[in-house]
This record gives sequence, structure tokens and C-alpha cells, in this order.
Amino acid sequence: MKKAIDVKINIKPIFSNRTHTAYWEGPCRVGRPEELSPEYERRTGREQCKIWYKQLCENINPEYANVLEPVYIEFVENFYISDEQFDLLKKDLVDTDIFLMTYRVPGLERLDKPMSMINRGPTPIDLGAYYSSIGKEFYFGYDFEEYNQILKLLQVKKAIKNTKILVLTTGEQSPVSVVSSNPDIYGLNKMYGIREARRSMKDVFSVMDKLKVDETITKKAEELIKGAKASKLTAKAMQQDILYCEAVKTMMEELGCNAFTTACMELCASRLPMQYKCTPCLTHSLLKDCGIPTACEEDINAWMAVMVFMYLSKKSVFMGNASLVKPHKRPEEDLHVSRLVSGPAEGFDEYTLEIRHSVPGLKMEGLNKPDMPYEIGQFTFEGWGTKIQIDMANASTKTVTIGRFSRDGKSFMITRGEILGCAYHSYGCSPDVYYKVEGGAYEFVHALAEQGFGHHLAVVYGDYVEEIKELGKMVGFNVVVHK
Repeated sequence: MKKAIDVKINIKPIFSNRTHTAYWEGPCRVGRPEELSPEYERRTGREQCKIWYKQLCENINPEYANVLEPVYIEFVENFYISDEQFDLLKKDLVDTDIFLMTYRVPGLERLDKPMSMINRGPTPIDLGAYYSSIGKEFYFGYDFEEYNQILKLLQVKKAIKNTKILVLTTGEQSPVSVVSSNPDIYGLNKMYGIREARRSMKDVFSVMDKLKVDETITKKAEELIKGAKASKLTAKAMQQDILYCEAVKTMMEELGCNAFTTACMELCASRLPMQYKCTPCLTHSLLKDCGIPTACEEDINAWMAVMVFMYLSKKSVFMGNASLVKPHKRPEEDLHVSRLVSGPAEGFDEYTLEIRHSVPGLKMEGLNKPDMPYEIGQFTFEGWGTKIQIDMANASTKTVTIGRFSRDGKSFMITRGEILGCAYHSYGCSPDVYYKVEGGAYEFVHALAEQGFGHHLAVVYGDYVEEIKELGKMVGFNVVVHK
């Protein structure tokens, strides 16, 4: 499967060398005669182009970008670049995501590609003002550190454009449990390039019938149990959940998708999960751990937040229902949880945000990091439905970023949070994770309702608020910071 998270920005370097047809000095030109000769300018320009290209290859972060072969462009004091010179840029034009130029390239905007510079002087300020006024993308960094940060955000933007989501649905405009979900994915295509394949939620079970349980699925179940601190399920009981995941992946491959969501309340009502002894929970956890953004309950707003968080952080992302917990409510008694694994037994001193679902990932500290410690729980009383249980308060940081997109897809509400505790339920959705929220949990949940956002929330470890504000400018969504 071609994952959107793996895309890279293709940089086309342009070494722009302004030469002159003769020696002279003037208000914009000073120097020794031998240094201002046309021959000297041409020769040193080509030498500097090689040096610059070597610097780019050594300093551009390969995690974010590929550096294509540079183009050397020369023009004289009439500031005119011939068509023959521009033809040199057309070789890699289809693959080029952004031009990186050393100096002015008059007329470059006609090739309709984003443009950039690494420059501490006045030139990028001038060009930035010009290009922005005519509706062209232009970015500049003062050094490689700043430029690599720009590339990181541009990579996220490109990943979003390369995302196609498989939506397993009943065909209703909005899922019954998330009427605040965005009903217009075509609108998201126009805004961000996101595409979709919509299929009946029942189709995946026909694929399951064709796949059957094999040694690979059995081995995966055994590996999950072996890695767990505790498990309420046997490998045999987990096989159907893994088979469901394999069926989803098969459909995604066939339809060219690299993201996923499915209806849940409607799926439950169909009784197919009861018949096949599976829930979608483990599928969400496993796919996100592979860098594939997913969301429960066909919730497009939450899915978009998961996608942005994942592409930006390179981490698996938790999501769940948002609830408000009053001060001094005892989790194990007043909130009816089965086991408090972290946090105060007497409850919290202030209004607290609870986020609860059965879809944490093992890779929430990083897709390239070791698995977080986990247990395996059962969703149903009957003993089927695999759910990953992670004490999210037991991590290298307790700082998180929490957010959700608006129903129209144009705005992203985010806030900083601090994990205060975590609890498990023996059955149904869990873990329950408790957060102190910047700006207040009480105020936050009201803002979600009153400003058109909704109830499921995505959570990623770390503080990404400032980066998301910059990303919003690049991609084109409004960022609402609750604080």
C-alpha cells in the first residue's frame, strides 16, 4: 500500500547567475576589473552552483525532501531569461514540488510551481510580497534549520493531497452517532485534494469470507498476545478481528486507498459483528500504527484531525468520545470504570476532559519507536472483540495536543492538554483518559458544541499548536486555538 505519510517534497534547485556583458562600476556594482569581467562571472557562477548543490544535499533533511539535479540559469543586465533557459526547467517539471532559487529568476512564476529561497537578505522579502500579491506560493527560510521546518509542513500538505479514504458506510449523509460529521467529502477534495471511495459497510464481510484465517493471521494474534502485559483473549478469539483488518486492507489496496473509516452504530445494528465475532477497534489501532489515518464511526472531522496529527508528528493518534467530568468524581465508583490505572482515586480538583474509545495505538510515542506497554481486553461480555488497552498517563510526556475539524472542514480547533489519569472498563470502549485542558475543560466542550465542531476528539503526544498554526496557513484551513 502506498502510504501518503511516506511522500517527500521534490526540490528543484535553480542557481540564478546574473552576469554582465562588459566591465563597469556603478551604483549597484563595484569591484576589481578582473572580478567584473563576463568570463570571470560565468566561470565563478558555475563553480558556485556545484558548491551550493553540495551544501543542499548535506543540509536538506532527507526525511522531508529529495533534492533534484540543479539547473544553472544565466541572464545579463537586461534581466531577461530566454525561452531556451526556461526549457532547462521543464525536464523535471512534473516531479517538481517546489523551486529553490539562489537569486531572482524573472518570470519563474509562469511555471506555476511554489517557489522558495534560503536567504537572510532583502530579496526574499521583496519577492514574497510580489508573489503573494499575485496569488503565488513563496516560502523563505533564513537558514537550513528554518527551511527544513518549512519542508516538514509542505510534506504534510503534500501527504494530505495524496490521501484517499475508504469509507464503509450505510449511505446516509451523516452517521447517526455523529451528525456533526462533515457530509461533503467532495468539498474536501476541492479544498485539500482529499479523495474517497465509498462502499457499503457490509462489503468487507464478503471479502472476509474469501480470505479465511491462515497462518499469518494466527501468528499476528499470537505475537500481540505475547507482547501484552495481560490478555483476556486467546489467539483464536482474536483471529476474526485480524481477519477483518486484512479484509479492510484488501479493499484499500483494490481501491487505491490509504486511509479508513467505517460506520459503527449502524454496523452494530446490522448484527454482522455478532455473526463474525469482530469489532473494528483493533483494525483502527493496527492501521494507525502503520501510518494509516483512521477514525471510528465514519467521523470525517475526527479523521481529518487524526490525519493532520499523524502526518505532522509521525506518531499513532488516539481518538474518542469527549465527556466532561465534574470535580471530585471518583473514577471507579462515580464514573463506573472497572480499574483506575493512573490518577487520583478521589477524582480531580477541577472540571476534567475525558476521552474514551478502544483505539489507542502501540506507536503513539512514534511510528519508529518501540511499542508502548499494553494489555488486551475484550469488548463484549461473550468474549470477542479485541481492544488494545494502554495506560496513556504512563508515557515519556504527559503533554498532548487535542483537536477536531469543524463540520464544514474549514477550521481546526486545537488545544494543549495534560494527561491526569487513565482507567479501563472490563467491557465496551476504553481506555478512559483524563485531561487538564488549556483554557478549561468546561469551556472547551462548550466551544466544540457552540462553534460547529462536534464530539469526537483526536489526541497526539506532544505540543504541536504552533506548527499547526503555520500548517493552516500553508494548507488553507483556519486554526482556532482554545486557551
